[in-house]
This record gives sequence, C-alpha cells and structure tokens, in this order.
Amino acid sequence: MTILVTGARGSIARAVIDRLVTAGEDVRAAGSDPSKTPPIEGVPVVGFDLADPAGLKAVLDGVDRVFMYAVHSGIEDFLDAARDAGVRHIVLLSSIAAEFPSNPIGDMHLAVENPLRESGIAYTFLRPGMFAMNALWWADAVRSGVVGLPYPEAHVTPIHEGDMADVAVAALTGSGHEGKIYPLGGPESLTVRRQVELIGEAIGRELRVEVLPREKAEALMPAPVLDMLAGVVDKPQKPGPESEAVTGIPSRTFAQWAVDHAEDFR
Repeated sequence: MTILVTGARGSIARAVIDRLVTAGEDVRAAGSDPSKTPPIEGVPVVGFDLADPAGLKAVLDGVDRVFMYAVHSGIEDFLDAARDAGVRHIVLLSSIAAEFPSNPIGDMHLAVENPLRESGIAYTFLRPGMFAMNALWWADAVRSGVVGLPYPEAHVTPIHEGDMADVAVAALTGSGHEGKIYPLGGPESLTVRRQVELIGEAIGRELRVEVLPREKAEALMPAPVLDMLAGVVDKPQKPGPESEAVTGIPSRTFAQWAVDHAEDFR
C-alpha cells in the first residue's frame, strides 16, 4: 500500500518523503501546485486540493497511510474521502499551541485535530513547539551582519525538522502510535541571541544583535509568536519532550541545525 505525504514542498514533508523512500516504502507526494514541487526520484507528485472531492478520490486511491499538515479548510471532505479510500492511519503535524486553546495558532490546529479524532480513522498528532527553521526569518539580516531581535534574551527549545520527520516516519511505519499525541521540543533551552551566535559560528562570521522594536517586529513575525517570546524573556525552558523517546535517535541540537543550514545564511 501507499503512503501519501501532503505539502510536498515543505521542508518537513520533504524530509519525511526522503526517509520513507530510503526505507523502501511506496510513496506518493501531493501539493497544491505540483509544478512548483522539485522532482523527487521515484515518487509521483500529484495535485492536492481539499475543496475538490472528486480529485481527492484519485489522490487517495490505494493509500492506506497519510502524513499531512494542519489545513482546516475542507478537512471534512478530505476525511470522508480518506474513509472511502480505506485510509487506516493519519499522522498530523499539529502544534504545541493546540494544548492551549483560545489562541489563534492553537485554534487553527484544533480545527483539524478535532474532526480527525471524530473521523474513526486512527491518528497520531505531532505537536512540536518552536521550529529551528524559524531562524530562517533572519537570513537576510545574517547576510548583512546585523540581526534585529525583538526579545534577544527570550528562551526557546527549537526543534530540528529532521527530528520531526523521524517521529512522523516512526508513526507511519511502526506500530503502537495510533491515538497518541507527541509533544516535541528541542534538547536544550537557548536564548534567541545564542541562536544567532550559533549561526555565526556555523558560517564563520561574527554577527551583531540589535534590539528590534515590537512595532517593527510585527511586520516580520506573527503576533502570537512575539507574545510567546515576550513571556519567556530571561526564563530558561524545560527541554523536550524529545523525539528520541519515540525514535531512539538522539535529538539534534540547534548548533547542528545551524551547520545543516549554513548555506541558507551565506
């Protein structure tokens, strides 16, 4: 049977696809615009539109497992089509914010989690916290040598996309993950300033940090993220829960992430 991976242009989905292919799984990739998805050797890429029930039938033909992002518009149509196709397990990339309803990010993810809970299809929810990839917001500033940060002393536990992909693949290909919710965090608490320093070390440059006024930061970052950062200034966070508990693979540090993405900052 086939594993469908949606959002095929996304970094996490692409990492999931690569791991599944290496494991010898039959994979089908899907995206809203297949023409914009870089080719994946041996993996067909198909169009994916939650608002197109007829198209969903073709996309899901022969699929028994799905990895998907939390897109709530059309989720009921998708779940109907998934049931009809015989899908038996869906692994959803959600957010730790879903643990705290009545916030925009949490509510957006619960709008997908809740229908999936009620669908009768087995599910696994991955709830990561701060993505290490969010540091890519600073790429242009890093190239200039000066990085503006609204809350440089805020503490976060950023998680590598490779760790999220490892958990997703474990849930898709292993047993005992059905009905589980996996909160995920990185293995260390770092200030945002220290993240910039580690990027500088990875690319061999000394970077300067300047405090960015909140009003300017709002043009660059979502307000809920800024609110979260404001609440953890000078407050070290408890690391994890780490992906290693699910996969047995040691979690990657932010320093490793910075090395892996050094070219994105040069």
